[in-house]
Amino acid sequence: MAEESCLSASLERRDYPFAEQSRQSSVTAVLNYCKSKILNPYLRVLSVVGLRPLISNQLESCFCFQFVNSVYTVQLIVLLILGYLLQYMACFRRDRGFCYKLVNNPYLVQIEDVKQIYEQICHAPLLFSFIIPSVLHLIGYVHAVLVIRHSDDDQLPVLMERVFLSSNGQSSQRKLVRTLWTFVTLTGIWMTLSLITIVCMMANGTINFKWLENMPEGVTVGLKILLVVCILWHDVVQASIISNYCLQTQLLTTYLQCLQEKLLQQPVQPLEWIRHIETFKKMLRFVNNELAPSVCIFTFINLACATSGILWFFDYDNVDKETVPIGGISTLNVILWLLLALAPFVQASRLSNECDILRNAGQEVRTRPFVHQDTPRHDLDSILLYTASLKLRAKLFSIPITGRYLCLFFMFVGIVILVLGQCHYFTLN
Repeated sequence: MAEESCLSASLERRDYPFAEQSRQSSVTAVLNYCKSKILNPYLRVLSVVGLRPLISNQLESCFCFQFVNSVYTVQLIVLLILGYLLQYMACFRRDRGFCYKLVNNPYLVQIEDVKQIYEQICHAPLLFSFIIPSVLHLIGYVHAVLVIRHSDDDQLPVLMERVFLSSNGQSSQRKLVRTLWTFVTLTGIWMTLSLITIVCMMANGTINFKWLENMPEGVTVGLKILLVVCILWHDVVQASIISNYCLQTQLLTTYLQCLQEKLLQQPVQPLEWIRHIETFKKMLRFVNNELAPSVCIFTFINLACATSGILWFFDYDNVDKETVPIGGISTLNVILWLLLALAPFVQASRLSNECDILRNAGQEVRTRPFVHQDTPRHDLDSILLYTASLKLRAKLFSIPITGRYLCLFFMFVGIVILVLGQCHYFTLN
C-alpha cells in the first residue's frame, strides 16, 4: 500500500505540469475567442467614433501615433460643430424637422399689385432649439472621449475578458457574444431609421440656408449632403456612447450572475469570492461616476426632443402652427428619441435588480448544506454578513435606478396621458 501511495503521488507530481499547461491553454483559448468574436471588432468601432485611439501601440508610446490620434479627434469635433452650424443655417430641429414660416415682406416689390412676395424665415428659438442642445451634445462627446481614452483602468477589455473567463462553458460564451452583438445591431438599426427620417424630412419642401440664399444650386446641394452627413454623425456619436454604456451594464449584469452561480453551485473560498465582488464594485463605480455623466447629458437632450416633438405633434406649440407633421415620419422620429432615452434606464434597472438578488445570496448559501458542507461555519457567516451589507445600485443623474421606480414612473405617465386624453387635451382629428 505504501508503494502504491508513493507511486500515485509520483504520478500526480509528474502530471501536474501537464494539468497546469492545459489550464493555461484553456484560458488562452477563451481570451482569443473573446478578442476575435467581439472585443477587437467593437474596439475598432469605438476607434472610428473617436472614443478610443485610432492607432495604438501597446508596447511603447509614439509621438506620430499620438499626433494622428489628436488630429483625427479634432476633425471629428470640427465635424460636430459644423453640423450644429448647418442645422441653425437650415433651421432644422431634431424634434420636428425644418421650421419655416412665410412672412410678408413690405420692402419687396408687389407683383401685379395683387400678390405680395413672402419670404421664408426660421421661427425656432435660437437659444433653446440650437445653442443649448448643441453645447450639451458637444460636452457629452468631449466628456466621453476624455473618460474612455484617458482613464487609468481600461475597463471594457478587462471587464469583457473577466466575464468570458467566469462564464460556464462554450455555450454560455456563444450566448454572451450573441447578446453583445445584439446591442451593436440594435444601435445600427436605430441609426439607419434615424437616417431615413432625416432624408424624408429633407425631401419634404424646400431648404434655405441662412446667409447663403443666393448661392448656386450646386453649392446648395453640397450643403444639403453635408447637413445629412453631419446630422448622421451626431446620431452615430450619441448612439455609440449610449450603446457602450448599455453594453458595459450588460457585462456587469452577466458578471454578477456568474459570481452568484459560482457561489451557489460549487464550493468557493470566501476571501477569493469577496475579492471578486470588490472588483465588481470598482467597475460599477467607474460606470456610475465616469460613464454615466455623458450618457445623462445625451438622455437629457433626447427626452427634451421627444417631449417637444410630442407637444408639437398634438399642436400645443404656441408659435409653430405652420410646420405640419410628415405622416408616420414625425411619429417615428419621436419614437426613436424615446427609445434612445429609455435604453440606459432599462439596462441600469436590470443591473440594480441583479445587485438586489446578490444581497440574498448569503442567506441562500446557508440553506444549501450539500454544496458547502465542508465549508467552515464562520466562513459562511462572513459571506452572509458581507452580502447583506452590500448596497450596490446602477445610477443615472446620481439617482439609483431600480425596476420598481421605473414601473412607478411609467404608471404615472400612463395615468397622466389617459386623464388628459379623457379631458380632450389630446386629439387625433
